[in-house]
Amino acid sequence: MAEEITNIFPIVLLRDRLMPNLFNEDIADITYWAGKSLAREFELHGIKAIIDFFNDAGFGTLTMHSQKATMQKWHLTGQVIETRLNEEKVPDFNLEAGFIAQQTQQQLGFGAEAQVEINKNIVILTVLTESAGTLQD
Repeated sequence: MAEEITNIFPIVLLRDRLMPNLFNEDIADITYWAGKSLAREFELHGIKAIIDFFNDAGFGTLTMHSQKATMQKWHLTGQVIETRLNEEKVPDFNLEAGFIAQQTQQQLGFGAEAQVEINKNIVILTVLTESAGTLQD
């Protein structure tokens, strides 16, 4: 697993300063679909591969919190998350949500959508699938 990024300024600059100015009120939709599109470029297999990708991409530290037949809850934490939450009123995490939804869909073979919730210094990504299935390690 790669080390957590120590200089998160480039991520904050692009994700929380430039992109909101470019996309305005459409940022959530655009970044969600961009995340899904990005996920199609990577053939990942299993939970660990998704977790490693998030770390390598500088998205933060991803952990599987719980998994049921048609739902997974993931927690996204780490320094990059804390900084983004502290520096921005409403940082956008829909890129990450779209990515994890598409990866889940690819791995399970069922439609999947993700929702974002922010709770203190944790970003909670809830993935709902159309049919029962669980991701493997």
